[in-house]
Amino acid sequence: MRLGEHGEILVDEHCRAAAGIWAIGDVTAIMPFTHVAKYQGRIVADAILGRPRTASYDGIPRVAFADPEITAAGLTQAQANQQGLRTTAAEVDLATSIARPWTYERNPRGHLGLLADTDRRVLVGAWAVAPQAGEWIHQASMAIRARIPLDTLLDQVAQFPTYSESYLTALEALDL
Repeated sequence: MRLGEHGEILVDEHCRAAAGIWAIGDVTAIMPFTHVAKYQGRIVADAILGRPRTASYDGIPRVAFADPEITAAGLTQAQANQQGLRTTAAEVDLATSIARPWTYERNPRGHLGLLADTDRRVLVGAWAVAPQAGEWIHQASMAIRARIPLDTLLDQVAQFPTYSESYLTALEALDL
């Protein structure tokens, strides 16, 4: 078993630390969130059962449970720049981008932002600061993890009336 410079247990793409030894959660220092530990637990269980699969951390949602919630999934602009990606971004005000913002609260607030790779035409990052954003960031997370083409995302039909309508507004605002 190998340790990193901060004492974390280094694991491979199957969360294996050494032959017959796996590690999950905070001890790996890979995105120390409960939902990531649960995901790694599924990766390990599959490996132990003889169905190994590779862990992927692309698009994992990150949430600060504040009021309003602060969420993100995928890459930041700085990370995309470091990877040499050509990107475009759009940010929308939720109160003006959804048809009936008072469904959840009388004075809606918040923003949703999207970051797209213009060469591959896929979503690579998203962020939101809004009520219950931790619930609806999953739409962006799935799009990032599955590399759903922007044309498919632009053809979505958002349920009405919800904050999810803002995804289509933000997608349409991307400079593609």
